[in-house]
Order: sequence, then C-alpha cells, then structure tokens
Amino acid sequence: MRVSRLLLTVILLSLASDVWSKSGDSFNYFSDIHSEEIELTFLGICICPRPPPIFYEEGEIWTYWEPFAAVDTVSTPFYSPFMGSSIGGSALDELGGTNGTQDAASVANEVTFSQAHIFPLPLMEWMLCSRSDYPVWISEYDSQWNNDELSIVIHPEASLFANKAMQLMCMTDAAATNIGYTLDYMPWCIGSGGSSYPMTGSIQNDEITQANNSAAARLIYKMNRVFMICDPYESLCGCEYTPVWIKSHYKTHVVRPADRSPAYHFGATSELYNSGLNVPMAGSGSNPNDEYLWTVYRRQLCCTCCD
Repeated sequence: MRVSRLLLTVILLSLASDVWSKSGDSFNYFSDIHSEEIELTFLGICICPRPPPIFYEEGEIWTYWEPFAAVDTVSTPFYSPFMGSSIGGSALDELGGTNGTQDAASVANEVTFSQAHIFPLPLMEWMLCSRSDYPVWISEYDSQWNNDELSIVIHPEASLFANKAMQLMCMTDAAATNIGYTLDYMPWCIGSGGSSYPMTGSIQNDEITQANNSAAARLIYKMNRVFMICDPYESLCGCEYTPVWIKSHYKTHVVRPADRSPAYHFGATSELYNSGLNVPMAGSGSNPNDEYLWTVYRRQLCCTCCD
C-alpha cells in the first residue's frame, strides 16, 4: 500500500512538472527562417534628398521580405518557445492562457487567451536597408494586453467597429486573405482570425491555431500603434510610422510546435497549415502543445544610400 502511494505521488509530481516547467527547442536561425520567403528583388536606381552641403545621394532600390521578428503566443505565462524555456515568473494565476468555450450554446462566446512576446531578428539590418526598430515586448508585464477595457486607451476607435455590420465585413477580408490579397482598407479585420480589436490576448475563437495567429497579428498591430516599429515599405528614403497598420506588409509562418510553410498574411485560415500541427495530448518532437512561435516577415523597400 505504501509503495502504491509513493508511486502515485511520483506520477503526480511528474505530471505537475510537465505542466509548470515546459521546455522545447529554442529558435533556430538556420531552419526557422525560410530563405525562399525573402524574395530579394532589384528595382533600379534611386535618389534621396540630404541636408546641405550634400543635397542628395544616389543608391539602388531593393525590395524584399525581411525576417525581422519572432513572436511567441503561449498559454503558459512566461514560457517562450523562442527561448525554449521560461523567461520569468509570476504568482498571478490570471496571467495564464485559456482555450475553451464559455457557453457551448453561443459561438460568440468561444474564446482563447494567449500571452505574447516579440523578439528581434535583425539579421538583414546590415545588408541593404539599415533600420533600428527591432522591438522586445513581454505581454505579461503589459496591463493593457491583459485587460480588454484598459486597452481602449490606445485604440479608442475600436468602438466604431464593435457592431455586427462592421464585423460581417471581415468576411470579405477573410475571403481575400485566403487567396493572398489581404484588404488594407479594413485594418480592423484579421482575415479568418476575426477582429484586430481589442489589442489584447483575448481572441473570440476557440480554434487554437487560428486564435494564436490572431494574437500574433494583434501584437504586431500594437507595435505599430505604440511606435515601436515603423513601416519600411511606405517610404523609399526612410521608414514611416503607421499607427494604423498596413496588413499586407506582413506575413508569417509557424515554427513551433512544428514548422510549416509557406508564409501567409495574418488571418489566412489555419486549415492551410494546421494539419498535424497541434495534436491533442501530444507534443511535436520536444516542443509542447498550445505554445506557438511565429517567424514574422515585413515588406522592405529602400534606397541603399539611406537609413
């Protein structure tokens, strides 16, 4: 009897350890960035203005998709698939993520909550377009990410889109996104992922891969809104801040819990890449389930003479 109790205690402690001490493969710069997504293209010669006595500089025009950031979206607070380990800790249980249906009779109440982290990938910064906007963000320390009402401070316009008519319009964006043409004039939509608002980890969708894609998109939108990143495709001779994001200038593919390709615009239906990605009660290799890592590419257009 005593042996049975001891065995049961060991099993329970082992299960608890798996839940609270997740670990996995850290980001691999060689395999988790897909070089075929970069699409480097030379477009010609450019001239950019400069202050006197230089007045102008000449350069070459290049466009490409830069792998500029890695984004974690996780159910376990402070766990980072990018690092393959924990990046902090908190005694607050409410920081944890959820994935489930609050009311089975109402699709509108299906919800997933994810914490999100962003890490810079300035690998191409020195090659052609010199940029300095490579942010680091940990949502567990962001009170707005964890509170829908508080987040309204940075996006008061959200109330304009909080109605059925505006949300139904997102069906058009979803259809366009799934054939590769996300609609920039609908910044409040994330294709099949639903609404861009609120800029929090609370997603009205219990399909976990789609919800995590939406959480990653919202974090990128938020980085634009708080001027942590600029849009290098909007100015040939610099980088412009776009507090209302231009969705088509970003694409992503998931690399944890398993690698998938190609990259899609945010909001492409997860049915395109979700097969076998997050099998219930089983990890993919050594990477835990329900913990996602995305490589995010942004569109670059630059004159090589200019930062």
